[in-house]
Amino acid sequence: MRGIVFKVDGDNVLLVADTHVGYEAELRLRGIRAVSQTSRLLNNLKQWGEEAGANTLAILGDVKHELPTPRETAAEVRQFLKDLAKLYERVILIPGNHDGLLDEISQGIEGVYLADSRGVLLDGVKPTLLLHGHAKPRPEDLARAEVLVMGHTHPSVSIVDEIGYVTREHAIIKIKQNKGTLMRKMYNKQYDLDEDIKIVILPASHPLITGFDIANLPQLTADDRTILRYVELRPELAEVYLTDFTFLGTLDLFLKERGGEESSRLEMVTS
Repeated sequence: MRGIVFKVDGDNVLLVADTHVGYEAELRLRGIRAVSQTSRLLNNLKQWGEEAGANTLAILGDVKHELPTPRETAAEVRQFLKDLAKLYERVILIPGNHDGLLDEISQGIEGVYLADSRGVLLDGVKPTLLLHGHAKPRPEDLARAEVLVMGHTHPSVSIVDEIGYVTREHAIIKIKQNKGTLMRKMYNKQYDLDEDIKIVILPASHPLITGFDIANLPQLTADDRTILRYVELRPELAEVYLTDFTFLGTLDLFLKERGGEESSRLEMVTS
């Protein structure tokens, strides 16, 4: 399962990111013959929801893929949302950088709710801020949050077996960060918050998007397309998990394997 479950007010909310419906259209423009993966994606989201006992689904950005406007895939995206509304009591969409005109596409679909790109704060046992990751959240939401869950960066790991065969696996990354430091860098303002926030980065949900190997990523501060540029990342404190929550180790171990010890910060490459 390429997501996590959040409990709030008796509801189980399945959190996923980057469904990128219509991605195959771009592949065809590149000369790659790719059939639509939307049915497979729907089946996955149905299965993950059933496994988690979820009655609400939240997609953390890049619901659709086609840019700048969804001419070829708009109908496919709308049907995708209608089908999701039959599987879940509520479907919450948090727009990402690929989601232009998503408001028009989703309009009038019962059970589908469109937030804005600055995110949604869910008040559970631990207040959790949901967003895509390309836009800053509201300062008041970030100040209250104990957990921030985002997508946008499509993390993955390369795993080599005993005979040298390499596979690319989707990964979940957890980063501990001082909230006051994060907010000072993000908003250029002093915040007296001496407490930690946990940042959770989810992989892409689309079946054909394998993501970017975390061990090959250059410096974080070089990329202004993600809020992770404000994170002071300490690789020894960043935990890496497979999507079944198998703990693979901390990020510094992956950097050492790839000769990346020279940098204590990473850039999460976006698409």
